[in-house]
Amino acid sequence: MLNRNKERDRLRTSEQKTLDDDNGLTWKYVIVDDSFIRIISCSGSAASIVIPEAIEGLPVYGIAADAFSRNDVVEEIVCSDTIEAIGSCAFRLCKNLKRIVLPSGVADYSATWLQNCPSIEEIVLPGLLESVSSSIFENPHLKRLVIGKSAREIKSSAFEKSKLEEIIIDPENPFFETDGYAIYSTDGFVLYALARPTKKYCIKEGCKVIADKAFCGMKMLEEVAFPETIEVIVDFAFAHSGITEFVAPASLKGIEEKAFFHCRDLKNVQLNEGLTVIGASAFAESGIDALHIPATIESLGASVTAKTDVIHSGGNATLTIDPASKVLFLDGKGGLYRREEDGVHLIQLVDPEITVFHAIEGTHIVDEHAFAFNRMIEEVSFADGLEVVEESAFRVCENLVRVDLPDTVREIGDDAFFDTNLESFHIPAALESLGKNALVTKGVRRGNGVPSLREVEVGEGNKRFFVEGGMLCEWTSEDAAQLLVYLGTEPEVVVPDCVASIAEYAFGNARGISSITLGPNLQTIGTGGLSVMCWIRDIIIDLAKPVEGRTHFEFHFPRTPKSTHEISISLGGSSWVNVPDIMKHYDNCVVSCHEYNSKFQDGVSAYEQVRLVLARLEDPILLGTMPRNMYERLFKQHICDICVDIARHDDREMIDKLFDRGFLNEGNLEDVIAAVGKLQDAAMTGYLLEAKRRKFNKAAFDFDL
Repeated sequence: MLNRNKERDRLRTSEQKTLDDDNGLTWKYVIVDDSFIRIISCSGSAASIVIPEAIEGLPVYGIAADAFSRNDVVEEIVCSDTIEAIGSCAFRLCKNLKRIVLPSGVADYSATWLQNCPSIEEIVLPGLLESVSSSIFENPHLKRLVIGKSAREIKSSAFEKSKLEEIIIDPENPFFETDGYAIYSTDGFVLYALARPTKKYCIKEGCKVIADKAFCGMKMLEEVAFPETIEVIVDFAFAHSGITEFVAPASLKGIEEKAFFHCRDLKNVQLNEGLTVIGASAFAESGIDALHIPATIESLGASVTAKTDVIHSGGNATLTIDPASKVLFLDGKGGLYRREEDGVHLIQLVDPEITVFHAIEGTHIVDEHAFAFNRMIEEVSFADGLEVVEESAFRVCENLVRVDLPDTVREIGDDAFFDTNLESFHIPAALESLGKNALVTKGVRRGNGVPSLREVEVGEGNKRFFVEGGMLCEWTSEDAAQLLVYLGTEPEVVVPDCVASIAEYAFGNARGISSITLGPNLQTIGTGGLSVMCWIRDIIIDLAKPVEGRTHFEFHFPRTPKSTHEISISLGGSSWVNVPDIMKHYDNCVVSCHEYNSKFQDGVSAYEQVRLVLARLEDPILLGTMPRNMYERLFKQHICDICVDIARHDDREMIDKLFDRGFLNEGNLEDVIAAVGKLQDAAMTGYLLEAKRRKFNKAAFDFDL
């Protein structure tokens, strides 16, 4: 496609032409479609270059790639407004270029245009450019920036690396205005970005919203004055800045996620009555050592004060909530709660250092992510009355080994205990719903670990869940169940006949299974549901619908390292019991289970391999052309080694089978007799000589022996 476009462009353009102007500049250009000019290059010793609007009476429309690059003299380039297209790297490597005025008719900006122009101090952005992004500041010494009339978006963190001394916005721009430091919406309601670094800044009166990442990364910033009109401070607004104090204006309603994240110099925070929302990690990793939550707060996100010097529990706790709050309260032991119509919610464990936690009596619901990603918690218990454990409540609590749930729990959400190290679990008597992957423990989904869960007890009276043969199952209808978790306690696994589906990661990379039987009612297997990480001696499958006329299959994979991998893929890689695929992986294992040219064997003997191959050829169901050819090539290439190992086992019946299938024949028999003779095994050698006489009418006595 690229070559085709180049050829099309070549056919549209004239031969290259040259023009020497009155300023001592030499212009090379082409005429495109007999209508406009594209500048190819410009050379000369002028410190200032003004690109002409027209050449030969035709408008200059385009600048080719690298057209002005590597000019060590030029300090200023002014583009004509007729230009609508600029090629990549057009002005790069101009080491003394300080100022560039880009065309008013161009709608994009590429950082490659000014790549490696270390002296750039002023950029007048293209007039039709709509989005201003951080790519502009890949020129680290930029001091003056002019934004055009069409800009309508300031990207997050666009000015994070700014060292500007002047910011100008085209007065015709209908979306933005500036006070010389920050960029606001024209109505003054939204502050989009602090464009010029400063130690102190006073936000304009009337501003209501501080946009996401508006002050992000401004290390120089120490003091900010907030007008009594600010209502919302959006995500990451002051993150990684140098702000030292935050006194919330009375008008403030919301502080969103990570608004003051990693503000290490922030020591004092005073929140206002009337504030209703504080987002997750709003003050995390800041320099504060205390935070008082006003009574008006209705929603407090997770990890608001994580990795700070705030004390979260105990008698000297410095995280406090106004006692007048009708919604939120702390239990003094690290738990944050919310009162709602459906009961008391445990919102989160706010103390990151606690290892053992007992929720207060009367807790009805554990909220989503309440303990999530807590690296320290090991044991948690709840009193009677708890009814719901919401989605991801304990997700990635990697040291959590025990959770005591009362029999009153009715619902456990998706991923509730995902990636924990639970060792045992009690299914509450009242439990009606166990979410997807709720009991998938650490490392299972990523395939780098085995389930920690080894014991599950079902509360008395629960008729929905049951444990059979070391497997936790759930009734999904009157006569069908889903297998949820293999508990790793039974080496001989017989999936119950009632099981119609296996949940995702149910076998969790299990080890130690010696045999597995899958029944005819099994219809679906979730992702990785049957993934195991062990050699299974016997795989027995019964199907509801026959495959090539057969409903019963048995697989006895050879015991090799490759077999472990092939078994895992064949059982765990399909969403149903895919017998043809299992057979394909079985053939892959058998054909490679003995290495004839290696002195170090970690597979099976040649004799055992031949036994498996002959059995496969005698019952060639689902045997494809390729594996059949590979089996036959095995005998053709290694018949002497094969027969020597058969001779060691003195298996004359197997020798007869090789003759019957033509693998032993008149063409290779002499070599086989010679190889077996080196064993000094007179009996097998004699048997081969007799077969030679009987089958090929050759003399039975061999003088070579």
